Amino acid sequence: MAIRMLKRVGELNNHWKKLGVIDGIKVRMGISTGFCTVGNFGSDLRLDYTVLGSPVNLAARLQTMADHNSILIDEYTKDLIKSHVNSKHFDEITPKGFARPVQIFQLKDFKSAKHRERRKSLTHVGERVEVSVLDSSNIRAAIEELKRIQEKFESDYSELNDQKEN
Repeated sequence: MAIRMLKRVGELNNHWKKLGVIDGIKVRMGISTGFCTVGNFGSDLRLDYTVLGSPVNLAARLQTMADHNSILIDEYTKDLIKSHVNSKHFDEITPKGFARPVQIFQLKDFKSAKHRERRKSLTHVGERVEVSVLDSSNIRAAIEELKRIQEKFESDYSELNDQKEN
């Protein structure tokens, strides 16, 4: 999911650049795996729903270490997802509060051609048109919307030709 999010941020930045937004947004992600405590913490006057635990602290540190538009993961997360994604060793750190060093990896991309092709299939760049499906949850609606756009262009083009002939 994180890789898809990162690719989507890139697509949005390209779209916004065409609209005149110069910098766009830059995203850094840190992911750590482990046991955490989740719930409402605080007093009767003020309760906060939060997550506590060393994986949360490590994920926050990974996020701050990550370059813009990249994802860093710990070795446990890498072991869980290594059959699905490619990663590269990034660093070894001993964060404050940790007794031993932690291996850090940078996520690269999906190993599966199916996942890479699916992502590509939602974007098409032609000679004159670029199409990116923003919400892939309803492809049929996106196709219908494209048909409506085509009909509008054909109608406008027809009117333009009629005006030229008169």
